[in-house]
Amino acid sequence: MLDLAHRYLSEDKTRALLRKLRDLNLTAGPIALDRRAHVTLLGCASADAPAEGGVRYRVRLDDGREELLEIQARHEGLEVRLPGHRLDVHVTSDRLGRACARAVGARAAPETNDPRELEHFLRRIVRATFAA
Repeated sequence: MLDLAHRYLSEDKTRALLRKLRDLNLTAGPIALDRRAHVTLLGCASADAPAEGGVRYRVRLDDGREELLEIQARHEGLEVRLPGHRLDVHVTSDRLGRACARAVGARAAPETNDPRELEHFLRRIVRATFAA
């Protein structure tokens, strides 16, 4: 039997997930990075742009600096970039078709309309990017 749990997420589903993350336009915080450090999401900076070109979120660090976090689709999953930093997040598809980023503990259905599910996925990506 073919194990679908280790197949990469299809390009269509990856684009759908990026569109959902863009449309979420999340403003939330703080996202704990460790016991003292946190970042705050200030919303999507690419809300009017096609998600296929990447999704960009503004983030504020503890010291008040603002950075731009960019999430791009790649064949194996997502590439997340901050100025001077890059993280590759492999995203597979489970048997239910959900996007699974095992390395960061994130899972979401690309077609979901549940903001909590999308927020959880985005928070895990953000936390992993700053921790790496």
